Parts: sequence; C-alpha cells; structure tokens
Amino acid sequence: MKLSNLIDPHLVLLDADVDTLDGAIEAGLKAITALYPQEVKYDEVMQRLDERRRLGGTCFPSGISIPHARLQAFNDFIIAAIVPKKPIVSDEKCIDESCTDAPPIRIVWLILLSQTSSTIYLNTLAKLVEASKNEAIMASLTKAESPAQFVSVIDGAGYVVKKNLVVTDIMNRDVVSVKETATLKEVLDVIYQKKLHYVPIVNDAGALVGELGVLDLLKAGIPDYAFRIGSLKFLAELEPMTELLQNEDKILVGSIMQKPVPIGPATSVIEVAFEMARGKKRHYAVVEDGRLIGVVSYMDIVFKVLRA
Repeated sequence: MKLSNLIDPHLVLLDADVDTLDGAIEAGLKAITALYPQEVKYDEVMQRLDERRRLGGTCFPSGISIPHARLQAFNDFIIAAIVPKKPIVSDEKCIDESCTDAPPIRIVWLILLSQTSSTIYLNTLAKLVEASKNEAIMASLTKAESPAQFVSVIDGAGYVVKKNLVVTDIMNRDVVSVKETATLKEVLDVIYQKKLHYVPIVNDAGALVGELGVLDLLKAGIPDYAFRIGSLKFLAELEPMTELLQNEDKILVGSIMQKPVPIGPATSVIEVAFEMARGKKRHYAVVEDGRLIGVVSYMDIVFKVLRA
C-alpha cells in the first residue's frame, strides 16, 4: 500500500494558523470530525490523545510530531497533516532519548486508528519518520501550495507501507557488540557505561559467535557446585565473585559467552514474542547473511508495539 493513499487531501492543513502543538492537534481533529462526524467524537478522541501524550512524547529529532489515539469500536485509519505557518517550539518530550530538546515542529501528523491496527500504524510511522529525515522532501512538503501537491510529494517519493510487522521494524540498529577476544573487564565496563542488559559477541569478521547477558556474568561468578547444591547460604562472603573480579583482566569473553540464538530480519514480531514467552529469553540478535544488523528486546515490543 502506498503511503500517499492513506493521506486524504481534505485533511492536509497548510499554512495553519497555530503556534502550539495543542493548537495544531485541535485544528487537525476538527478537520477529521468535520469529515467523519459519525465515526469520530471530538471530546472522546481528545481525551485519548491526552492520555497517550502523558505516557510519553510525540516529537522526533527530525522536526515532526506524531500524536495518535487508538479508539474503541473504530475500524478506520485516519491521518491528518498540519503544517503551521511557522515551526512550533514545544516542550513536548522527544521520542529519541538522546534528543534532550526537541527541535521546532515543522509538520504534525495526527493519526487515529483502531486498537488492532498496530502493524499499519508502525509501518506508517516508520515511513513518516523516514520522510522527515529527507530535507528535500520536508522542504517540498512545507512549501506545498495545495493539499494535492502535498500528497503528490509523498506519492513521488514512493513510500510503501507494508502489511506485516517484522523485527526489523522495531529492532535497535545501534547495536553495541563486543569481540570474543575481549576481557571480562572490558565487557563489564561496556555494560556498566552503556547500561546494557545484553551484548552480542562477534569475531574479527563481525560475524555473530555468541551472546552475553547480565545473568550470564553473574552465573560466571558462581561455582558449578553451587548449582548442584542449590544454595550458597553457607557462604558469608562474596568469595566466588571476588575471585572472578580478581581475574577479570585474564578471563576472555569467549570462555563465558553463551551460544547465540539469532533470528532473521524477516521474522515476524508475533513469532519472536512467542519465542520470548516460551523460552523466557529477553533479547534476540538479528542476523542477515551472517552479519549482525540489530537486536530486538522484549521492551521493544512493549514500547514500539503494545504502547507505540
């Protein structure tokens, strides 16, 4: 499905006389309720939008905001585009945690969807964000002289919204990996500094050869006999852990890493969610042609699917 087919020119508000994000949302919602008076109730939807905004920000570092609401007894997917006369300076939180101050908002994309439209929503979101990172497209959209021209810019870019949701749609691409020849000290430092719970292990060629979670590190500090006994209550001190730390410069990651359980980029999100639940595994490395391209975690499913 082409992204342009999801955008109704009647819901493209150019040169909108709004100077706040609230004002842009109100203008967009009024346009939607005028076009869909039976399906969309202004007060109800505004309440849903406010609830979702309280959960987290709607702004992106690329200068767009995408407020949205999931509605009960609603079987449609509606997008309104609001282009303010001047970029909106807002204190709305930025989706990207690395972005402390959201840049001025150049386009507000207001989306209303059913409670079962996660797939189309996330794939639409991905394409809108992709478009916002292309300055030529953003300039053409903000300078469009008519709604039809606005939609034609999107159409000309050729963005296609997929019908299925796969791990590459939600995975973290900015992966921190460690080589199998690294020492325990080095991997502990990385985990501590980056606040990680999981680290893929690669060889010199960049191929995935193992994985290491925080629990694996703790397990490395507990002697095998403890697992056979089932308790360490008889030990008053952290002797095993102390011994581990004393040798952290000598122990190589390759000696304590676990066998990797990679998944492919085309793995569906529901499939990986099932495997996580069944195997109590919280992270999966995503591999393509033997190369590590990302990591998907259980929290990615929570933040990007269940509460996207």
